[in-house]
Amino acid sequence: MKTTTDTIHKFIQQKQNRINTVLRDIIPTSYPPLLHHAIEHSLFGSCKRIRPFLVYTSFELFDNNLDKIDPLAAAVELSHTYSLIHDDLPAMDDDDLRRGQPTCHKKFGEDIAILAGDTLNTFTFELLSSTLPHHFTPSHCLDAIRYLSHATGGNGMAGGQIYDLYPIQKTPTFNHLKQTHHLKTGALITASVVIPAILGGASKTEKEALTQFGHHLGLLFQITDDILDVTSTQKVLGKTPHKDILQDKTTYVSLLGLEKAQQFAQEEADQAKDALHYFGTQQEPLTQLVDYIVNRKH
Repeated sequence: MKTTTDTIHKFIQQKQNRINTVLRDIIPTSYPPLLHHAIEHSLFGSCKRIRPFLVYTSFELFDNNLDKIDPLAAAVELSHTYSLIHDDLPAMDDDDLRRGQPTCHKKFGEDIAILAGDTLNTFTFELLSSTLPHHFTPSHCLDAIRYLSHATGGNGMAGGQIYDLYPIQKTPTFNHLKQTHHLKTGALITASVVIPAILGGASKTEKEALTQFGHHLGLLFQITDDILDVTSTQKVLGKTPHKDILQDKTTYVSLLGLEKAQQFAQEEADQAKDALHYFGTQQEPLTQLVDYIVNRKH
């Protein structure tokens, strides 16, 4: 009998295989070769594809035809990868490793890395606007694009990065830290579960349940990231550990201590699962993902 861990790994692998095929097919070959190489380098390192998994699995609550949602799954991964390219730049977090390989600017230079990130960001919306109308109503398409724009802009991912670089307070409080990561990490994760619901014609109650799930899952993901930064290794993580300590950043571990950070992670995991009760047995893959994240090693 397969364990829950075996099952979720199988689910994730299935969705990884699907989205990797989609991503390889959609990146325009008309891009200048150097730009194309930089994009592929950044997209296809070692990664879990959690956000596309969330898109597919959330959409399956409403519709089993995943062909319809492939463009959105690709779009959130393109947007996520763009944010990683820019996050790693010397002017931001200044990192040398990402997804088990040199960061984009280390491999191709800062100029190409900036342009690769810009291209992924803009292509995200070109992709959605040209594909979603084949399967969904105009109003749902507009709502989806608007939601993703908001989640990645100044009131979402980019705004969270500002607070990460320039904290509101010299020594951020617990609430300020939560607000930063609701935006920087949580906004795109929440979008990955709510936008499929929008496109799937979900009710207000269903969208609210998935919004709460996304909020708690986003915080959980960041807390476990902070924990792994002090407990794991470069080989396992595929990126540089202990970066937050070296940069004197406030994290959940530095603010709460390792044990309390682990307790907080479990509390967020429990609340994320509680938010899914409305969906009954249909939510099992998402529940298993929560357990996978709270226990992840990389």
